[in-house]
Amino acid sequence: MKIKKFIIILAIYLAAHSSFAEDKHTENLDLFMGAWLTNCSSNSGENEKNCALERSLFIDKKRTKKLITISMQTKSSTDVRFILVSPLGTLVQSGVKIGFDDKLISKSPYGFNICQQFGCITSMMVKKETLERFKKSDNLNLEYIGAKGQKIEIKFSLSGFEKEFQKIANN
Repeated sequence: MKIKKFIIILAIYLAAHSSFAEDKHTENLDLFMGAWLTNCSSNSGENEKNCALERSLFIDKKRTKKLITISMQTKSSTDVRFILVSPLGTLVQSGVKIGFDDKLISKSPYGFNICQQFGCITSMMVKKETLERFKKSDNLNLEYIGAKGQKIEIKFSLSGFEKEFQKIANN
């Protein structure tokens, strides 16, 4: 239930931002990495804290038009959830291939859980070994198929991830 709440809150937050599909010039885009953002909260009746570490990639220098957002969500327990908000304008049935430092995790793409006006969401629990890859890798590689069948590859910088993740892992 808490994950659904988080996804709904994330959806509302991102709904105000422009989507990838609205930008007609998607080839050779200059992309701008946002800062790592952390947020922790707890329900008054529980001892567990829910924390999120989020970073977005933008298509403008002012960092107002999000292209992609990743989020790692933790609880006081060892559960870690990865949430990826992908751009619109990609083939939904093709999903997204995910990798680290130019090596895909799997040849099979990950499906989208839901698509909204701000993007398509992929959400999954993260295994310990995958979390270690997040910490040790320079880039998260994302591979999409565009609406016209073209392959779209995006490198998402993980610079500073390990340090920032410690802030939410220790809560």
